[in-house]
Amino acid sequence: MLPAFSQAQVYKWVDAQGKTHYSERKEGSEGNKLTELKLTPAASASQPARDWEEEEAQLRRRQLEKQYATPPASRAPDRPKSLSNGTEDGSDASRCRLARDILSGAVRHANGKPLDQYDREVAENDVRRFCH
Repeated sequence: MLPAFSQAQVYKWVDAQGKTHYSERKEGSEGNKLTELKLTPAASASQPARDWEEEEAQLRRRQLEKQYATPPASRAPDRPKSLSNGTEDGSDASRCRLARDILSGAVRHANGKPLDQYDREVAENDVRRFCH
């Protein structure tokens, strides 16, 4: 069902003391200049909420990207230099570089989570398989 929109008339006038009045009735204006206001139905309440939610999601994405971006070398002197830049192209050499970066601590997960024991075990196996 669609909601029914009521079309109410609203009138505006200024009294002798300069005070502005608004009313749904013409009565009470007592000879003052009466202006009929045209009201339009308000926009759907759900649309601004969706816009707000999208803005909030974009802000969170930007904050995460900023927080987990690879810091410049000047800000992270204790972190080893990456050989792979956190990527691999499918070749044995690139898999070897990535595995060595994981073991040295030069790379992190893209989502910022710390490397765990499983990550280190996989990297150790990859070093044995792909580093010749």
